[in-house]
Amino acid sequence: MALRIHLVAGFNGGSGRSLTAALLAYGLHLHGRRTLLVRQNYPGSVSAIDPVGATLPLPCTRLLLPAPYELPADLAAGLAMTIHDTDGRFMIALTNHATAEIGADGDVVVDLCCHERACNAATIRNAAVILVPARASVPEIDWAVRGFSHIRDIQRCSDTAVPVLLATISPDDERVRQVALLGAMLRDCDPERDLMPGEPAEVMVQVPFLDGARLTSLLIGRPIWRDPQLIERCRAFAAAVANRADAVPLVLPQR
Repeated sequence: MALRIHLVAGFNGGSGRSLTAALLAYGLHLHGRRTLLVRQNYPGSVSAIDPVGATLPLPCTRLLLPAPYELPADLAAGLAMTIHDTDGRFMIALTNHATAEIGADGDVVVDLCCHERACNAATIRNAAVILVPARASVPEIDWAVRGFSHIRDIQRCSDTAVPVLLATISPDDERVRQVALLGAMLRDCDPERDLMPGEPAEVMVQVPFLDGARLTSLLIGRPIWRDPQLIERCRAFAAAVANRADAVPLVLPQR
């Protein structure tokens, strides 16, 4: 089986991206897969201590997003955009790094940074699935829908599309409202069903929710990963991602 790359992409800070990536990586690990969690950084970003990666029972590493190409100042904007969109240096480095760490047939979960070049066409093309986290507040749902639509739209020129899923993060008592609002906003931005032919629920997957006590334990470096309930929820999360990804249509209408 070939290396499977799972991207977790969020276009605003605090979207739950890093925690979603960790929970997915742990779920894949629980299924017996050789799994690597990679945090993407970009030049000039501040590297913070990662309490999640420090306690996870699987390898966690960091990988730098290459600096942009230095292009002539008078280069046409459209050509410059094409060059940056097709820049595959990060995925080449990721594949080489992951193969050295876990072999050629494992699972890699990549916590993409918020940089505008992090989730370009070349990166998307080489993924098995892309998750966009969505927290329960209205602004964060709006960010998630915009990110989902942007990633799907990037793939219009491809013969096949990489599955994109919305990873919903909310306590049980807010989940119904969150899913309903997500569905309504998805339909509003895609009335012709070009980006999403099926029902909104078909592209949503539930992320294990960590309450305040668990988050506090995690952030101060206490391992939480042996909790039986969390183990089952992470295992179910990873299985749901695989099942949803397999069910998402892989061909998008051309403009």
